[in-house]
Amino acid sequence: MSGVILDLMSEKDLDAVVCIENASFTHPWSRSAFLSELSNEYSHNLVLKLENSPETYQIIAYMCYRVTGDDAHILKIAVHPEYRRKGIAFEFLTHCLALMPTRRIRSAILEVRQFNLAGIGLYKKSGFAIEAQLPKYYSDTREDVILMRKNFLKEE
Repeated sequence: MSGVILDLMSEKDLDAVVCIENASFTHPWSRSAFLSELSNEYSHNLVLKLENSPETYQIIAYMCYRVTGDDAHILKIAVHPEYRRKGIAFEFLTHCLALMPTRRIRSAILEVRQFNLAGIGLYKKSGFAIEAQLPKYYSDTREDVILMRKNFLKEE
């Protein structure tokens, strides 16, 4: 994608990130939750910026993940509503996942709601496999959670 920049999330990005978050999730994270992630030494927070001009940009996607041991736990990934269904989530996720083995991360893990078919499709297309399904995990809808994993490095 031309005119698109992958960057580390900073506090100045949070207005746009929280806006995308609120448009994407029924139980969105608060600004303070994102601030907490920004200050967590194990957390990696990325934004995808669309350059409007050399001086201005628009955040169109973000991802938050934590590294524990040799696993990356993807906590959040979302795309601005105006940029959905254009392949941006797949390209963004693919690029972020490609960086992980260079950091000695052996696998990426995530949870997804059972009825989030678009998310499940995206993750499968990106090489994730279903590892488990826990019944009635989410208290608000009684939906199952699907645990998915993508392995990068083989055991030595």
